[in-house]
Amino acid sequence: MNAITFGQAWAYGGPLMWVLAFLSVMALAVVMYLWYAHRPGICIPDAVSRIRAAKDPAAEGGRIADAMMASVDWLADIAAIAPLVGLLGTVLGMFQAFGGIASDVAAGAKPVVLAQGVSQAIVTTIFGLVVAIPTLMFHAIFRRRAQKRIGEIEAAC
Repeated sequence: MNAITFGQAWAYGGPLMWVLAFLSVMALAVVMYLWYAHRPGICIPDAVSRIRAAKDPAAEGGRIADAMMASVDWLADIAAIAPLVGLLGTVLGMFQAFGGIASDVAAGAKPVVLAQGVSQAIVTTIFGLVVAIPTLMFHAIFRRRAQKRIGEIEAAC
């Protein structure tokens, strides 16, 4: 079995690999932000003071809860987009593969033309899932954490 290096996989994936890399960096940045921002010592005292100072405490509490959940939803968005980018790579790879065969039919279709397009298809799909699966896992973790913090803020008020 031939092993493929990361550099070869990156080259096979084409320009969509940069989009997937951007999405993975964004997911990591959101995870780091949420890890810090949703700590009890950070968010609860600030939220309680904002609610107590508000003219309409219920509305302010709702805005704080909505903001906490919205920050977590970034992870769900990234987890939904990454596999679609991988799927786009799959479609483009198959288009390239069959387009190469169609243009080379007179000279006798070469398996290498098909293999190159299929490689792009497989690589982008794999990397899309590699970005999406952990991102969705962190979304579930931080969604529960946000719900817990919202309950703690309600109890503190």
